[in-house]
Order: sequence, then structure tokens, then C-alpha cells
Amino acid sequence: MTEDQSTPDDAQRPEGEPRFSFTDKRKVDPTDGSVRPSGSAPADQGSQGAGSADASEAPVDPIDAEAAELYEQAAQGDQAGGQGEASPEQARISELEQQVNSLGEQLKRDQAEYVNSRRRIEAAAETGKDAAVGRVLASLIGVLDDLELGRKHGDITEGTPFHSIAQKLEEVLGSHGLHRFGAEGEPFDPSLHEALMHEQDDEATEATISLVVQPGYRMHDRVLRPARVGTRGPA
Repeated sequence: MTEDQSTPDDAQRPEGEPRFSFTDKRKVDPTDGSVRPSGSAPADQGSQGAGSADASEAPVDPIDAEAAELYEQAAQGDQAGGQGEASPEQARISELEQQVNSLGEQLKRDQAEYVNSRRRIEAAAETGKDAAVGRVLASLIGVLDDLELGRKHGDITEGTPFHSIAQKLEEVLGSHGLHRFGAEGEPFDPSLHEALMHEQDDEATEATISLVVQPGYRMHDRVLRPARVGTRGPA
């Protein structure tokens, strides 16, 4: 900022007050982004003296040159964007974004397939485990039949060591889901009972079990052996 006392318009300001003017010293022209030579003034002020011609030949500051180049690149980018033409960098970014989206969708599909496969494997393993336990329990049914016959014939009486061992064996097998079924007086169910004989009773409304030849066994809801029984009921 410099003091300028050459202005003839002194009548419009108080007496004795100096007049100030401002000089644009920006090194990059804001209108077109070109670099102004170091020490140059605007066009309207540079024509006031011969020294302006010498100032235009002064060396250009590298920082100012870089700023002007960036300004020009930004202007060219805005112009290209306005014309709808994508730069190679933007095209590459768009291509990479599409690849990321495609890989994300593929990852979701692979995760879903993994979850389904894991469920199928776990279900198959559980089914195989139940089948193996069922085979072991079915192989022990003959032993349980002998224990039941021993009770009926008085060979296994309460309080004896053998009775305690038999009771513990039945408790252990019961913990694996083995249960005995079939008793006299129960309704006859062909899905659970196998009728070996039938006694006709016209007064009965449904067939019931009158004799248990062999009790039945099941593991949870799976029948390992149906109860072999004699029935009584209508013909």
C-alpha cells in the first residue's frame, strides 16, 4: 500500500487527509491463471513507465510456475468433465469399483454356501451318531431280555448284587435314550406292538394287550424292536 497525493480530486476529502491506492501484486493472474513475471503490475499500471518492460523479463518463480500449471490442469479437468469425457484415472477407478462390487457379491455367495455345507455336514454327523448308538443299544436288547426273564423267575431279587448291577445297566442305557414299552392293559398300537395271538371279546370296544411275550424297546422316538404281545378285543 502506497500513499498517492497526486489525485486532483482533493475537494472530496477532508483537508490534509492523504489519498491511498492499492497495487495488485499477485503473481498468478486470477482471470486466466497465467504467471505474472516477478515484480510486474497489472496491465493498466504497467503502462505508466518504461520500467514495466524490464520487469516482464524478470525470472519466473518456480512456485508460481507450478501454481499456474496446477491451475491450468484443474481448468482442463473441469472442461473435460463438462464435456462428459472421463479421464483415464476415472475410468480405472470405475473399473476397480466394479471389480470390488463383483468380488463382494461372490464373497456373499461363498459364505452362504459354506454355511449350508456346514449345516449339512453337522446334520449328517448327528444322524450317523444316532445310528451308531442305535446299533449298540439294539445289540444289548437280548441282554435286557435275559434280565427281564430273571426277574420274572425270581433269579434277580431286590437287594442282591446282581440286581444292583442290572439296575445300573438299565440306567446307563436309559441315559442314551433307550426305553422299554409294552404292558398289559395298554391299547394295541400296530406301529409299536406285534400281535402274536388274539383273543376275541365282543364286549370290548378296542383291542388291548392281554399278554406281553417280549417288551418293546425304542431309542427316543425310534422303535428298535416292537413289543411282542397277545391281544384281546373285537374280532
